[in-house]
Amino acid sequence: MKDFLIHRAESWAWRAVMPALILGGNVAGFTLFVIAILRTAAWWQNHREVSWKWGRGSFWWISYFGLQLIGGLWSSDLDAWRLSLEVKSSLWFLPVLLAMPGRRVARDFWWSLGWSVTAYLCWRMLRAGWHQVVLNSNLEWRYARFSGDVHPTYMSLHLAAAFLGLGSQWGQKMKAPFLWGVTLLFAVSLGMLGSKAGILAALLVAALRLSMMWPVWRGMTWGKLSDSLPKGGVRWSAFVVLVLMTSWAMAGNRFAELSSASAVMTDAQAPVKSSSAGRVMVWQTSLEIIGSHPFGVGTGDVVPELMRRYDRDGLTYASERRLNPHNQWLQAGVAFGWPGIAVLTVALLAGLLQAWRTVSGGLLLCVVLVMLHAGVESVLEVQRGVVFIMWMLMVQWPVAGKT
Repeated sequence: MKDFLIHRAESWAWRAVMPALILGGNVAGFTLFVIAILRTAAWWQNHREVSWKWGRGSFWWISYFGLQLIGGLWSSDLDAWRLSLEVKSSLWFLPVLLAMPGRRVARDFWWSLGWSVTAYLCWRMLRAGWHQVVLNSNLEWRYARFSGDVHPTYMSLHLAAAFLGLGSQWGQKMKAPFLWGVTLLFAVSLGMLGSKAGILAALLVAALRLSMMWPVWRGMTWGKLSDSLPKGGVRWSAFVVLVLMTSWAMAGNRFAELSSASAVMTDAQAPVKSSSAGRVMVWQTSLEIIGSHPFGVGTGDVVPELMRRYDRDGLTYASERRLNPHNQWLQAGVAFGWPGIAVLTVALLAGLLQAWRTVSGGLLLCVVLVMLHAGVESVLEVQRGVVFIMWMLMVQWPVAGKT
């Protein structure tokens, strides 16, 4: 009876992770602490004699955390270094915790992700409708107002991953009308969130998913990747069409900002008037730092070094917002130089390779989602990013020596 209670308690603790992430990083940290106690207790009682099962490729993520650790040796801001270690502890914590013999948590991950994102988006829809009808305000339907406390790009990442598992990993017993209802909710919400990166990443992943269904790939690895993903080419096609329509109607002006980014790329004196142009400027500054510091400036000195150069070059848009590199590869490069870029790249490529070898379409498309978002956000620098990404990848990662 005691073992059963610990087993069920751990299951529901894992399922609480996604709601905790939506609520905030501190809540997520406390939830993971509870999980660690429950999983360790279950291991000590029932699995002490069983060998640990390390996920293939988890070594690279632990190595990336190792860079965060030793990066304090040449950091001036030790408080920022310590905070960074706390925020990014999931890089080692989740691989170690899931290597521990015990409950398999993949089903808990998909259950938590799918239903949490669905409930949250329904609530945001109802809230926006309330403001529209009662307060006569339409501001809550778009971008940051609609996403609430969760950054639109991160919510778009969560949404796209949840849609990947809809109908196979979670919601298997959902009747067709409800399945289509969730598809509509996700597609419309993606346009309302207005994250350019999130919209483009979801569309690309959906296109890759649809291409796996083509008869020409039948019997080949690309076609077999489809087996681990939900079926329904019509629903996937409808998702793409709905995202395009909603994005055009609700976020068209945000895509128009891309012209300001191209202007900054061709003219150093062009004014920075949008997030897209701001990203280009911080990317250029980050590349300059990497060129000057091939082994980085240290874990804690990334933002201070960027701020110094923002002020030097008069980049008020970036300095007022204390922008980080907004690209995970550049973030690694500024902090640890080329070794950091290399370890991060190998960690992600290992995921693609393992997905191909084990014919796991879900893992492959999840890694692609992470890579696409990492190109425009430093996704491993905040709890909502690093906890979610490591959890999502580790529960799907094949165990060393097994498929």
